[in-house]
Amino acid sequence: MTLGRPLKTARWSDFLARRRKTLVALLIGSVGLAGCSAPEPGTAEPVRRAEASPAETGSGVSLGDATALPAGYSSIGELAGRGELFAAGGQAAVRLHDGNHYHGYDGPLVWSPEGDATRTQGLLYGVEDGVIASAGYLIPQEDLAAGRSFHGMTLREVDLPAARSMTADLIPGDTPESGQYLFLWHFPPPSDASEPTLEVGDLPLLASLGDAYTVAACDHIPDTRFCPGMGRHYTDLSVPTGGPAFARQPEDTGTAGVIFGEAADKLIFIEYVFGQADLISGMSWPAIPLDGLAIPPIDNIHVLHFGTDESTTGRYTVHMYFLPEEVYLGWEAEPESL
Repeated sequence: MTLGRPLKTARWSDFLARRRKTLVALLIGSVGLAGCSAPEPGTAEPVRRAEASPAETGSGVSLGDATALPAGYSSIGELAGRGELFAAGGQAAVRLHDGNHYHGYDGPLVWSPEGDATRTQGLLYGVEDGVIASAGYLIPQEDLAAGRSFHGMTLREVDLPAARSMTADLIPGDTPESGQYLFLWHFPPPSDASEPTLEVGDLPLLASLGDAYTVAACDHIPDTRFCPGMGRHYTDLSVPTGGPAFARQPEDTGTAGVIFGEAADKLIFIEYVFGQADLISGMSWPAIPLDGLAIPPIDNIHVLHFGTDESTTGRYTVHMYFLPEEVYLGWEAEPESL
């Protein structure tokens, strides 16, 4: 047991309490405004447009209306055939790396004392028919070739639903390894209105995985297999990937290679692994499912290198957390509850 454990649990409780208070305040404010007066001149049309927006789907799932984009975001055109994208200042910026002075399980130990990451730096939004359909980041191919890592990549700048898939597309450069990878998380509405949907903070139970999933990773901690600053990893070994060490291949289908993270009997992240050599060679991944199991909205993402400073055959793990970094990065051992 660590002295920091109660503090981290309290932070998660505080986060949920703050969110509930904000939602209640917004609801009360909107009801009060609706009943107090008629719309101001010039505002009626935007209100009608919002009411008719495709952001409200027949399934009852609310998608992000493009009017929710932060001020200063404007179109940068299409990238990698993924539709129109928007960026701060109308300029596409690559995500800044966190260096290659650490690798693998040392990542959270380095990130935790550094405090908050740059969060929204480099964040892009894809818009289709007036709806935020995707969000993601551009990562330089040369950084991935050099074993550099990234953390704190938020998907919570605006209120978005749970992602249902992700893509990783290479945008070639003028020379080898000078391209950029466009990592996008996609928010299409469920095709079936009866599909379960989870809100922020609704962590699925470990039991929802089923018996096929077994513990993987952190063999160096045999007593608990709990990775500090991360969580315990589960995968279904009966559904292999086409690449080594759980590395997802473009031709893989279904949930091949999917990994779920757990702490205190709750699922806290979903993860896929990519081979570093595959990224250097310029592979693209057109469709990676995230909806095999109902998950809540993703809070933040890590792209963490496993290997050495000189490695070109290591691997990258893409952890997609349902918890804020401030909750889990400082875990030295498994929290008692979430």
